[in-house]
Amino acid sequence: MAKPLQLLLIAATLAAATAPAAAQRPDKPKGPKDKPAVRAVFQDSDRGVFRDYYRAHPGAVKPLPPGIAKNLARGKPLPPGIARTRVPDAVLGRLPWRPPGYTFFLVGDRVVLLDGKGLVADILLSIF
Repeated sequence: MAKPLQLLLIAATLAAATAPAAAQRPDKPKGPKDKPAVRAVFQDSDRGVFRDYYRAHPGAVKPLPPGIAKNLARGKPLPPGIARTRVPDAVLGRLPWRPPGYTFFLVGDRVVLLDGKGLVADILLSIF
């Protein structure tokens, strides 16, 4: 009778030893698959640069309609038909960073950073 008990203990030990390795797979990405990886985001110092420029040029800033503002989100493309204006080089030259492959746009009263695929990487809110 000692043999079946020993075999049972060995089987239980092996199962316990291999279970954590199977449960923790470092090669498997965590999180939802449809969530894009955001690489560039606005810095705290950017807010003042944009605010100073657009306070001197208030005609460029118009609030977004609530429905469009609601659809403007990170990881998604800009809503269709939305008006956007490229941020002038005079402003971009004052930024301490300019990620390659990204474009800055003024969309209503928000500054939007688009990646090379046209997806919203980040949105700078409440600067006006």
